[in-house]
Amino acid sequence: MLHVLWHDHGWADLPKSPRIWRAVFETASVPPDWLNRAGKVDEIWVPSHFNAAALAAGGVPAAKVRVLPEAIEDRWLETRSPPYPRTGTFRFLSVFKWQYRKGWDVLLEAYCQEFTADDDVELLIRADPLVPEDCNIPTTVAAIQSKFRNPPRVRLLEEALQPPALRRLYAEAHAFVLPTRGEAWGRPFMEAMACGLLAIGTGWGGQLDFMDSSNSLLIDFDLADVPETAVREWPEFRGQQWAEPSVESLRHCLRRAVNNGADLATLRHNAREVIRQRYRQEVVGKLLANELRRHLP
Repeated sequence: MLHVLWHDHGWADLPKSPRIWRAVFETASVPPDWLNRAGKVDEIWVPSHFNAAALAAGGVPAAKVRVLPEAIEDRWLETRSPPYPRTGTFRFLSVFKWQYRKGWDVLLEAYCQEFTADDDVELLIRADPLVPEDCNIPTTVAAIQSKFRNPPRVRLLEEALQPPALRRLYAEAHAFVLPTRGEAWGRPFMEAMACGLLAIGTGWGGQLDFMDSSNSLLIDFDLADVPETAVREWPEFRGQQWAEPSVESLRHCLRRAVNNGADLATLRHNAREVIRQRYRQEVVGKLLANELRRHLP
């Protein structure tokens, strides 16, 4: 029998059979206690090479770590974004949980610096609050917009969406943008690329397993200590480092998307192909079967 675990609760009660820990984290290393957790399992399966490097930085032996990527349903590949408009509103979409790690402050700052209400652009944010009772997203967005004399349009969507509605949301956008400070994998990037959107994301993190300059616009960054603001949201980030995306670089990416959208067709095509070829459920399922087969008697 094989046991695949998402957390360490009850590990001591499991029989002495292969124990697999499916682990994710979003910084350059992992918390100190993860080395002790790693000693309780036979293998650790992570979604990205970024996570494998973070575990190594935390002292976990490389021989114990296996990379098994995330998969995406074929329905996403059947969804198509609209043609780039010569006229009409250009829509940027961002989908994330509202927490400091996701870089919402960088996104709004860059967008409001680069565009005004006179530009025919729109930023649609689909966000869930990390802690609902402590977060008023509309008030936060309005406070940032108030710093600018003529801020561009921002629309917020906070209600939960079922997968078909979420796919329609992607299908109605022209570019996806997320200046994240750290991702173990970055599923919204994957979803956007599967739909044929232009993807704009930070050039650091787990998403680089499938994002590069041949299929995406990558935002420049500096490596920085995780600030106390983020530690209050997620205490395990204390003492860690992650990316600090450049506002200027993001502004350049946003402007390039609007001005040269039709010329970026190759990036969008390549993005969709890398998801189709490497991350469909059928493809990842075979990788999973191979990993499980290693543990069969």
